[in-house]
Amino acid sequence: MEVISYITKITRCLLDPCELVRRQTFILLSRLLQRDYVKWRGVLFLRFLLSLVDRSEKIKQLADFLFGNILKVKAPLLAYNSFVEAVFVLNDCHAHNGHRESHSSRKESQLFSISGADEESRSKRMHIYVSLLKQMAPEHLLATFAKICAEILTAASDGMLNIDDSTGLSVLQDAFQILGCKEIRIPSTRAPSSESADIEDEGGENGSAARGKAITQAVKKGLIQNTIPIFIELKRLLETKNSPLIGSLMECLRVLLKDYKNEIDDILVADKQLQKELIYDMHKYEAAKAKATVAEAVATKPKPASFQSPDAPKNLTKTQGQSRYVNKFPNGSKVASAMADAAAAATARSVLREINKGTGTPPLSSLSVPKVRSCTGVSNSRDDKHMDVIEAVKKRQSFDSDEEN
Repeated sequence: MEVISYITKITRCLLDPCELVRRQTFILLSRLLQRDYVKWRGVLFLRFLLSLVDRSEKIKQLADFLFGNILKVKAPLLAYNSFVEAVFVLNDCHAHNGHRESHSSRKESQLFSISGADEESRSKRMHIYVSLLKQMAPEHLLATFAKICAEILTAASDGMLNIDDSTGLSVLQDAFQILGCKEIRIPSTRAPSSESADIEDEGGENGSAARGKAITQAVKKGLIQNTIPIFIELKRLLETKNSPLIGSLMECLRVLLKDYKNEIDDILVADKQLQKELIYDMHKYEAAKAKATVAEAVATKPKPASFQSPDAPKNLTKTQGQSRYVNKFPNGSKVASAMADAAAAATARSVLREINKGTGTPPLSSLSVPKVRSCTGVSNSRDDKHMDVIEAVKKRQSFDSDEEN
């Protein structure tokens, strides 16, 4: 009991500016936890999470080993049971009506959080989430997926989670990133008929194959009953608020449906209208994304090229930039076709502008013609040739007249 009463004070040393103090505190608490002098619960576990993103590489390695090896065996359900609470605590979010606040003061909760919408804070939080997801069994990943949908997405759509608050918005954005990350996806356990026959012959493998099939069926049921309707309702709410998270929602939804693209017709077979609405929204999002890409390509300032004419480099460079962006999209798609037409039209307009300027070919007289020298180095003109012929004729006439006389 004496140790437990000082645990909260001891954990404050995990944030000490001195690396040696932080490392020794981490080692001390780890040994107490391994020998069951203290329990992995509440504040202790949540504050230990910050060691996974500590400034010191040594402390991060110790934390990775503790969470990935010791904790995974000693307390396999701890990551699952505390995952959603960790999302709220790391964002320092108290905007949830049903969220139970920690016993520590608000100042301490801010110290042990990584709140903020900047890239560094979000990447640190995501690293912690991924570390916890890697410890879970497939059935716990499925349960975590359902808990995030129920306690974060549904809470946001019902108004229990205040998304007008910056911390509530960060929690919702983290939820989209978690649901779209590869670590939470259930691996496919389907096998060809020949392989399934071999599995049936082996008693040990038969149980795992049956459990994997049951998990896959549960994922389908969860998607059709919970996930997709929640996403649709939440999307409408975000649209009314002009929230910047609409893009994150659509990106997450595209990733989820991409994993089950072969079963999308079966999943939405009972609600064709929902299927059409969802596919339309996704196509609309793809078209808007492609349009933004084209606008970015056109707005990019071109670099001058030495092989282009003085009047055309700007237009041609823009067209070349658009062509580079067109190549990023798959051939035959409507988006790529529209972008190719836009690039061709821009090229035609640039050529017509040059023609309409009326720039003609310069006259031949303005061109500098090189002078050709004879083999003797003396230039012979046409008049000199005529004078030689005349002199020759004169001499011949005078010779004929002398013979007659």
